[in-house]
Amino acid sequence: MYKLSKSFSNSLYSNRFGLLAFVCLSLLTAVVLAITPDTIPRVQQTGSMEIKTRLSQTKLVQGEMSTVYLDVSIKPPALEVSQSVHRASDIIVVLDRSGSMSGANKMPYAKAAIKDLLSRLNAHDRFALVSFANNAIVHSSLEAVDTTRREQLLATVNNIQAGGGTNVGEGLNQALNLLTGKQQNRASKVLLLSDGQANQGITDLPGLSRIVSQITRQESVLSSIGMGLDFNETLMSSLADHGMGNYAYLENLSGLGDIFTQSLNATRHIYAASSDLTLKLTNGIELIDAGGYPISKGSNNSYTIKTGQLLSNNTKKFVMTFHVTAQDTGNISLGNLHLAYQARGAHQQAIASEQLNLAVVAAEHRQEAVASIDADVYKRSWLKNNLGRMQKKLSYWVREGNKDKADQLINEYRDEVAKAEKQAAMPIASEEMDVSLKEMESSVDDAFIGSRQDQELKRKRAAKSLQMGSIKKQRALQ
Repeated sequence: MYKLSKSFSNSLYSNRFGLLAFVCLSLLTAVVLAITPDTIPRVQQTGSMEIKTRLSQTKLVQGEMSTVYLDVSIKPPALEVSQSVHRASDIIVVLDRSGSMSGANKMPYAKAAIKDLLSRLNAHDRFALVSFANNAIVHSSLEAVDTTRREQLLATVNNIQAGGGTNVGEGLNQALNLLTGKQQNRASKVLLLSDGQANQGITDLPGLSRIVSQITRQESVLSSIGMGLDFNETLMSSLADHGMGNYAYLENLSGLGDIFTQSLNATRHIYAASSDLTLKLTNGIELIDAGGYPISKGSNNSYTIKTGQLLSNNTKKFVMTFHVTAQDTGNISLGNLHLAYQARGAHQQAIASEQLNLAVVAAEHRQEAVASIDADVYKRSWLKNNLGRMQKKLSYWVREGNKDKADQLINEYRDEVAKAEKQAAMPIASEEMDVSLKEMESSVDDAFIGSRQDQELKRKRAAKSLQMGSIKKQRALQ
């Protein structure tokens, strides 16, 4: 046995056997590394991007201004994550620590939500924390959340104190700086929490939106959460739209942890961090609305719609609204929908398969135009999208304290539905719509009852609730 061992030992050090042993050891090491918990999961795509469209009607009457609706659905492919491990994520929390955060237990709720988020992150994930008041402080750059670092971050969160103004722009700029050089194989999200009005540094929506747009160019998503009743809901929801993410509003902050959890789960399933729909329209056609998403008009009657993040195997649905004036009979085209999106570090494109064509008929053939109406699309457009658009306007008048305008808006909507029913020769109004309108009327009435202080508080609450409801009506994720 000794001689055999001696022979084996000698041969191990020979060139040929040593090389073989080295190769075997390398393979073994690779296998061990592949199955260790610290391996970043591989993400694989199955399927392709799907864009489907349905027009509310395919024929129009010559010489009339018609409203045409386009039902749009965008379904990204599924993502399969190897080893049944969560996709690695980068999360940056941008926390308002202004003086107003010291009231109504806002800071304790915010800290508790951040701590809960930290408990859900694993060693694959990275976390960063920025807070802002008069200035912004980077409490932690993007670092892996192992056990040791988690304890350090928990202590950091505990030590944050409220005081000062609200410099949202500086907080967003610091988040942007942290994203420089971000790894492309990681999902990334910025979570903005604020309870007040931007009153220092950059305060206007265009200026803040430019920073947020730079964040999306880093293949990251920004979502916003309004806390309490004193923040600017128009600003916060618009920043989420420009950031390609979601907007949430909470008066009762006990639900903040749930919002964080939902956001983290969504981040793990991001297929595309950002997406834009573009189309070039012929003269006489104007894009009025696209599910409330930001629209920019370019040259030659071209439009770009910021449609935001796309989650794997989830369908995003919304309605586009066009005004069409057709002077001549014949065929006109709405063009093709082009979807540009960022996925896995690359800019990609997809085109809707359906041609969006309309035929214009003479007035004596009006019945042909009526018969071309797609009842499902037409009704959904009125009962969801149009109702949501009206609700957003209603939110504005309630916030402004103009009850007459608010009441008028609801009554006008009922009249418009009746007119649409007559034009389409079909029933549109439903029990669900009637219930929604009565709830809006009740909310408006209640917001203008009581002392001046009570009315101010109730108007803030009603305006935020109405605006949040309008977003949910206009957009759907299935």
